[in-house]
Amino acid sequence: MPDNAVFLSRAAEILGAENVYQPGEEHPYLEKSYADPYALHPDAPSAAGVRPGSTEEVQAIVRLANETGTSLWTVSRGKNLGYGGAAPRTPDQVVLDLSRMNAIEKVDPELAYAVIQPGVTFFDLFEHIQQNRHPLFVSVPALGWGSVLGNALDRGYGMSPYGDHVQQLCGLEVVLPDGSLLRTGMWGLEDSPLANVFKGGFGPNIDQLFTQSGLGIVVRAGIWLMPWPEAFASGDIVVDDVDDVTTLIDRIADLRRREIFQNNCLVGNVVRAGTMNGPRSRWYTGEGSIPDDVVEEMRQKMGIGHWNARFALYGDPGMIRERIRIIRETFDLPGFEVKVRLYEGQDGKPVTYDDIDEKDKTTMAGVPTLAGLKTVGWYAEDGGHTDLAPLMPARGEEVYDFYKEVKALYAEHGFDLYIGYHVYARHLVHVTMIFFENGNAEQLERARALYQAVSEAALRRGYTPYRGHIDNMDDIAAGFSWNDGAAMRFQELLKDAIDPNGILSPGKQGVWPKRLRG
Repeated sequence: MPDNAVFLSRAAEILGAENVYQPGEEHPYLEKSYADPYALHPDAPSAAGVRPGSTEEVQAIVRLANETGTSLWTVSRGKNLGYGGAAPRTPDQVVLDLSRMNAIEKVDPELAYAVIQPGVTFFDLFEHIQQNRHPLFVSVPALGWGSVLGNALDRGYGMSPYGDHVQQLCGLEVVLPDGSLLRTGMWGLEDSPLANVFKGGFGPNIDQLFTQSGLGIVVRAGIWLMPWPEAFASGDIVVDDVDDVTTLIDRIADLRRREIFQNNCLVGNVVRAGTMNGPRSRWYTGEGSIPDDVVEEMRQKMGIGHWNARFALYGDPGMIRERIRIIRETFDLPGFEVKVRLYEGQDGKPVTYDDIDEKDKTTMAGVPTLAGLKTVGWYAEDGGHTDLAPLMPARGEEVYDFYKEVKALYAEHGFDLYIGYHVYARHLVHVTMIFFENGNAEQLERARALYQAVSEAALRRGYTPYRGHIDNMDDIAAGFSWNDGAAMRFQELLKDAIDPNGILSPGKQGVWPKRLRG
């Protein structure tokens, strides 16, 4: 019998047998088992899972885990693709799947916030707001099927002025490792109207302790939403020369610091565009990385630049027009072209989704989508990918220098370099994806080696991923080595004090409980 047999048997009594999953069995509620759908190791196993439907059931499961010594790995919906999906750090951990907890408990259209559970997807929240005609805008990431709270708690981002999702959280309800319940900030005041509108409480702000951590399970939270804009503009900056990425990044970041750009501009290369217009065999069938001359042919056929930046503008039409004027002046350079489409409401009313052309109903317009899934078929119909997204300063020369090093590493390991820079005011996220055929042992071996090589190149420069694949969390955490790893020692101190039995997400972000540390 499996080590977790007693826990799973008793969990079935609490949740119902239909809400407990054991590896190898068919399950009516699960599309796939609790395994990484894009596993970097062909023999990656599946794990057991439990699916509570309420805060009380989460509390009961956590108390049972303490009693039986069972390790739990929490996921909101398990859609963290490219980083492990729903799989836990180790296969003996039982996945605590919160996807059944999918209530939108409150939407305040005046103060622009919602109170939601972790199973609520971006599609759910978007559709709820549209159906109820609330004048609110939902910031959405690349794929809309993921959890709104899960994305924010893992420091994910969207494409709007509210795109730094973790900063929009306000008030968390958390099940602690002993099964007790905590509310953070002003939510700690009984029946306070400030619960989800002011982030501070009285004393230290503890909300961030529950982001990317195994210190508690967030079961409800407030999240701020953007008021619906009077007008919307969708824009592109097309850059012909590869070397001009230095100027592009510097000027985007400067305009973002001066709040001319309102969202994190997305800068993609030709291969990135190609993955949305694939498969790869449409463009190239040879071995190794796609040669530069073929990349140029791809660029010409798609009618794009070597670099293609996307941005959006929101708010008063007059202010948008002035922003457009400044943007056009800033990028009035040889080899640069700015294209902008401005949408205004009819008869003095705010713009609506119906006013926007289909081509511009993208994530930057707050429309959730699954279009990004097209990319996984780049190498094969049964394709997969792993994501490597180091943070770095938003300085053009640094970006270009690192780009050239990464491009050489991709060529050395025989992969096509996918780039998507998410440019903020002072930093950018250097998103690269490594595509492969699922289960192809030779490709997966090269993919793991490339991941390691790019990670080491980033760390030498003081860059680190903002989020880590479950296979690489320990290595990423080890990079924070200042003062003999003082940051990790402090996190371990917190873990041991708050979760003495070490049951919640052992190994999350490289933090292991005392019983599992060497």
